[in-house]
Order: sequence, then structure tokens, then C-alpha cells
Amino acid sequence: MYNAFRECGWAAWLCLLIGFAGSGVGLVGVVLLAAKQRGAAMGAGVIAVALGALAMGAGVVGQQSGLSRMEAALSGTSIDPSQKERIRAVGTLEASRCISVGAGTGALPFLLGAVAVGLGLALRKQPAA
Repeated sequence: MYNAFRECGWAAWLCLLIGFAGSGVGLVGVVLLAAKQRGAAMGAGVIAVALGALAMGAGVVGQQSGLSRMEAALSGTSIDPSQKERIRAVGTLEASRCISVGAGTGALPFLLGAVAVGLGLALRKQPAA
């Protein structure tokens, strides 16, 4: 995972920041659920799910940024044409690592948030018939 984090670059740090925040909010949602604060738990769960998805989205943005920088570097005339395909292959591999970093950092907040929302909905009081 360290190599993927390093190869992803700045976007990995953004994914990590969002993932930590989302994990904290998701954990708060689960704790609120255990404390029978269903409404607050569901609110925290929705925020955690959104932050989990945002971390994953930041991975996609990082991948696109890496691919764009690679193509910009290859568009110049200073690169030997025989080396362009090798550079493109390595650059594409490194840029794709952002997807795994985004998925890895966004999975826990997404899961915790989904648990808080799902259990909050399942435990809601049913109206008397």
C-alpha cells in the first residue's frame, strides 16, 4: 500500500484526509446508534457515506491528474520517441494507483455510514395501527 500511496502523489493525501474525517463521523454515527439517538446517527451516517464516496472520487481525480501530467510531459520533443511507450505504460500504472488508494480510504467511512443509516432505518418506531 505504501508504494501505491507514494505513486499516487498529492491525491493520496487528500484521500487520506477525507477518509479519516469520514471514518470519525461514521464511528460517531455508530456510537449514536448504540446510544439510541437514531436521528443523529442517521445524519452522521449520511455524512460518512458522502465522505467515503468523496474519498473515492478524489482517487479518480488523482488518476486523471496523473494521466494529464504524463501526457503533457510526453507531448514535448525532448522525450526520445522510442521511450514514449515505456513511459506511458509506467505512468498509466502509477496514475491508476490512485483508484486503489481512494477505494481503500473511502471504504471504511462508507461502510460505517451505511451501517448507521441502515440500522437507523431498521430500528425506527413503527406507527401504531
